[in-house]
Amino acid sequence: MAKHNPGSSNAFNISRPERYRCQVLHYHRRLSRLYLCVYQGLREEPAFYLLFSDVAYIDAPMSWQGAAFNIASREDCTALLLDRGIIGDAIRQFPDAYASITEYARLYTVSAAAQRIRIVASSAALLQTIPPEMR
Repeated sequence: MAKHNPGSSNAFNISRPERYRCQVLHYHRRLSRLYLCVYQGLREEPAFYLLFSDVAYIDAPMSWQGAAFNIASREDCTALLLDRGIIGDAIRQFPDAYASITEYARLYTVSAAAQRIRIVASSAALLQTIPPEMR
């Protein structure tokens, strides 16, 4: 399981995360789950997988170099949700207006990636295997 605290760096405790590359494997729209394959170097078999659950927002290319996932501050997460229209302006006047979303949402970013990577999800986990139908 990933760290859950806003401000956490290297959320999956990956040793030398700059040596890994991530590729979107599957997004299950009905379940709001995002699966990533994570490869070490130029290897063709994934070293492991990352699963993001209850995904509310994705801003990422299909693949990128680096797996140093960080969890942004709650303020940054809320600002992104507000900017993208996922939550409304009522939160400015009533901070608990969207508590069912903002209490659980985490903004995952990747440091040192050439492209911007932003994933808002309630949780994330490192998996060694995935269901056979996902391969």
